[in-house]
Order: sequence, then C-alpha cells, then structure tokens
Amino acid sequence: MVYYPKKHELYKPEDVETVEVETDVLIVGGGFAGCGAAYEAAYWAKAAGLKVTLVEKAAIERSGAVAQGLSAINTYIDLSGRSEIQ
Repeated sequence: MVYYPKKHELYKPEDVETVEVETDVLIVGGGFAGCGAAYEAAYWAKAAGLKVTLVEKAAIERSGAVAQGLSAINTYIDLSGRSEIQ
C-alpha cells in the first residue's frame, strides 16, 4: 500500500515509492486534458502496438483539484486501479 501524506506534511524520500515503467507515450496529469489525451492516444496507439501511460501526482480516490474531489481520472479508471482501456 502506498502512503499519501496530507497536504501539510512534507514528503520524505523514504515515503515515496519509485516505479520504473517502459512506455511509448507518457501523459502527465490526470485532469480533464490529461485523461482526454490519454484516452485518445490509447485508441490510436493500440493499432500501432504502442503503450500509453498516464501518471498522476495525487491519490486516485481524491486529488482535491476539482470541486468535491471529482477528478477526471475517476471517469477512466475504477477505484481498484484497473484501466478500462487495455
């Protein structure tokens, strides 16, 4: 399980999990633009055999970026972390 410090807490190097992933297309940010870009890129990349990866700095359950914590990323990814686009 990954620990997400509260906004007022400082990240320490030992608190952050580093994961190496090989990808062809990297989308940074799970907001509306990032999710839309990743969704569209995945559609076109599938035929070419390319892997699209979206990364988001906030916890999936709630980023606080949008009113009531309804982030765009939740539209494309269920809370178990499995992507609808394969």
